Amino acid sequence: MQNAIAFADNDIIVVAWSYGHKLPDCMGFAVYRIDAAGNETVLPSMAVFPGFKRKPGQTTADFPVQKFYWKDPYARLVANKTGSRKFRYKVVPLAGKPGSLKPMAVGFAVSNEVEITPHLSDSLAAYFNRGIISTQHVSDALGADKPSKGKLLKRVANEADSLRADLAGDMIQALTGFVAEAQAGGDLYCALYELGDDQLINALAGLKSRLHVVLSNPKASDEQSQSGETDGNVTSRQTLKDAGAEVVDRMLPSNQIGHNKFAVLVQKKKPVAVLFGSTNWTATGLCTQTNNTIIWRDADLAGRYLDYWKKLSGDTADAADDPKALQGKDLRSWDAKSKAFKLDGDATVTSWFSPNTPALRKSKPANETRPPDMDEVATLMLGAKQAILFLAFYPGTPSLANWAAEAQKANKNLFVRGCVTNPSAAEGFAYELKGMVPPKKQKGDPPGPQDPRVIAADALDKVVPDGWKKEILNAGFAVTHDKIIVIDPFSDDCVVVTGSHNLGYKASFNNDENLVIVKGQRALAEAYATHVLDIYDHFSWRWMVQRDGTKADASLKIKSDEWQSRYYNDDGSIKNAQLRFWLSALAST
Repeated sequence: MQNAIAFADNDIIVVAWSYGHKLPDCMGFAVYRIDAAGNETVLPSMAVFPGFKRKPGQTTADFPVQKFYWKDPYARLVANKTGSRKFRYKVVPLAGKPGSLKPMAVGFAVSNEVEITPHLSDSLAAYFNRGIISTQHVSDALGADKPSKGKLLKRVANEADSLRADLAGDMIQALTGFVAEAQAGGDLYCALYELGDDQLINALAGLKSRLHVVLSNPKASDEQSQSGETDGNVTSRQTLKDAGAEVVDRMLPSNQIGHNKFAVLVQKKKPVAVLFGSTNWTATGLCTQTNNTIIWRDADLAGRYLDYWKKLSGDTADAADDPKALQGKDLRSWDAKSKAFKLDGDATVTSWFSPNTPALRKSKPANETRPPDMDEVATLMLGAKQAILFLAFYPGTPSLANWAAEAQKANKNLFVRGCVTNPSAAEGFAYELKGMVPPKKQKGDPPGPQDPRVIAADALDKVVPDGWKKEILNAGFAVTHDKIIVIDPFSDDCVVVTGSHNLGYKASFNNDENLVIVKGQRALAEAYATHVLDIYDHFSWRWMVQRDGTKADASLKIKSDEWQSRYYNDDGSIKNAQLRFWLSALAST
C-alpha cells in the first residue's frame, strides 16, 4: 500500500509517506516538488554518504532522504518568485550504490496538493516567520568560522538586507500590511511590549493621530534596548508622540510586563479585524526567533480586543503616576471572564486576557489557585486523545510542560512533542514524567534531565559534525518565542492555543496578556501542527548531536535495513511515532 500526504502553512510544506513496510535494498528517497503546471523539481539535500563531501546544489536524487517524512523550506521562495502557490510531491525510492543510485521498480508515491499560503479562510490568516538562525544558511551568510551575533543583528535591522527578508518570511508584510489598511482609511489600536524595528515604527508613525497605542516598558528589549534599564521603547515612544499618535505610557514595575502584541483595525468607528500572536515589533521578533501572528477579520473578536485596549488605557489613567497601582481590581475582574464566539462556521474561539487573578503572584506560593485561563488550557491538554504539540519560550512553573507530562502519563499512546527556549521547561517535563519534584538549582549545577519528546533548542556549537559549520543559537533572549499548543489536529475536536501568553502561571498573575483557544478549525490546527513539528525537528536533531558528542553521526547509512529499522518493525508495523502521527491524517481526510 502506497500513501503520501502533504501539509502546509505559509512558510513550509511537510510530506510523509509509507509503503506499508521496509523496502529491501532501498537506499532512501528522492523527493520532487510538482507545481500546478506539472513541472518537477528535485529537492535539495544536506547529508552525504561516508566518503563524500557536502557540495552546493546537491539533491535528494544523489543523496537521498533516509526518512519517511521530509520538509520543503524552499516552496515559499518558489511561490513568491513564480506566483504558483500549489504543489504536490513525488517520492521515488532509490537503490544501488552511493554515487550510482537508480529508481526502484516498486514505483513512486504522489501526495495530495497543498497551498503555501497564510489564508485559511475568507476571514482567517496565520503567519509564521522563518526565524531560526541556527542554520547552515545563516552561517554561510555571515561568512565566518564563528558566526557573529553582532553582525547578524545589524543585518536583520537593515530593511534592504536579503538575510532579513529570508528570516522574516511573510511576517513583515503581515504587520505592515495591516497598518497600511488603517492608512487607507481607519484607526489602529495597538498594545505592544517591544517596539524597536525602524520599518515598523515608521509605518505606525505614518498613521499620526489615527494611531492609538498602549506601549509598555521592556527593560532590555531583547538586545534592542534604546536606553538601557528603564525603558527599552524610549526612542520609539517619542517618535510616535512626535507624529501625533495617542500614546498611553504603561510603565509597569519590576516583575510585571505589558506583554501584549496586538492591533485592532477600526473603520467607520467600528472594529473590523484584529492582529495578535507572539511577534514583538522588533528586528529580533521578526527574524531571530520563531513567531506566529494571526489576522482574524471578525467584528466581534476585534471588538473584544478593542474593549481590552480601553480597559488597559483606563487602568493606566486610574493609576496616574503610581506604577504599583497598575493592574487594578477593575481590570483584573474584567480579565477573569472569558468570552466565546462562533467563527468560521463551526469553530469556537474563546478569548482570555490577563492579569486575571485577584492579586499578583507571591514569591513563595502555597496552595495557589490555578488561574482561570490556565485551568481551561490544562483541562484541554489532559483530555487530548491523539497528540499534544507545543512551542514555548520561558513559561515558568507550573506550565504547559507539566500538563503535557501529566497527559503523557495518563495516555502512553499520546504523541507529545515540544520545544522550548529555557531548559527549565524541558526539565520540568522530564521530572513530571518521573513523578519527581525538580531540585533547587545552585550556581554551577549541571543541566537537568531532558526527555527526547520535549527538548530545549540547541545549535551546532560545541559539537559540529564533519562537513558542517558552527551555528548561532540565539541573538537575544529567545530562540523559540512562539506560545503555541496544538491538540488533536486531525480531529473535529482539534484545538489551537496561541497569543502573547507564555502558557504558565506567572503570566496570568502578573502580566498584561492575551490568549485565544480555537476549537474545531482544522485548517488552522494543521497549519500550526506543521509549524510546531518543523521547529521541533530542526532543534531535536541538533539537540541529539550535542547530547551524543563525538559519537554523533550525520552521514547517510549504506545499509538499507539500518536506517529503515528506525521507522518500521520487521512485521511492517510503524515504529516511528511521528510517521504514525502524520499518516493518521489519511484516515480522517
